[in-house]
Amino acid sequence: MALDALENALGLRLPADHCAALQESNGVDGYGGYLRLFGAGPSANLDIALWNDPKCWKFAWESRCSDYLCFGETAWGDQYAYSIPALICGEPQVYFLDCLSMTPTVVASTFSEFFENEFIRSVKDPYDVMIKEVRKVLGDLEIGEHLIYATSPLLGGVEETSNVQKMDARAAMICNGDIALQLDASPENSIPKAITAYEDRNGCMRLELTWV
Repeated sequence: MALDALENALGLRLPADHCAALQESNGVDGYGGYLRLFGAGPSANLDIALWNDPKCWKFAWESRCSDYLCFGETAWGDQYAYSIPALICGEPQVYFLDCLSMTPTVVASTFSEFFENEFIRSVKDPYDVMIKEVRKVLGDLEIGEHLIYATSPLLGGVEETSNVQKMDARAAMICNGDIALQLDASPENSIPKAITAYEDRNGCMRLELTWV
């Protein structure tokens, strides 16, 4: 029933192998919460429909990921996703959307291939060395937490464990979008002078960059 409700909410039908996985386990996380697959409905660790609602976090990225259905993630907020147009056409390749840019990269031709070769392999031994190092320092993560760099690499932050902290997952996705879009729209040859945090009219924490 939860799967039917999910597909009705999305207006999309997931691939058969993905549906079978959700029937066996309605969402799963591994490596201490550093890798996640979302589920369906209130019993899921995180509902796919809620996570893909534009009002959740995608609005902060404008159109960059609006054509993707995100169904899993890394602790950094990198998303595992289907292209919605390809999903409708029955060509459900799995994409990796980079957390700092939402740039898509194909990682598997099917969900089954992704699950075996990307997800399970990474749960056993993450190829992201920083994840291993951060887990030693910060421990396991709750489903509602992401990792962020206190100073984003986009703004010159150093990719070291001392610069990593936990943050609410939704807030982290929104803040990353704010930084990425404002950097792309920044004046030529300018550099960020300051970052100001503020609350928008919907109660979301946002970031505003000023330039020199």
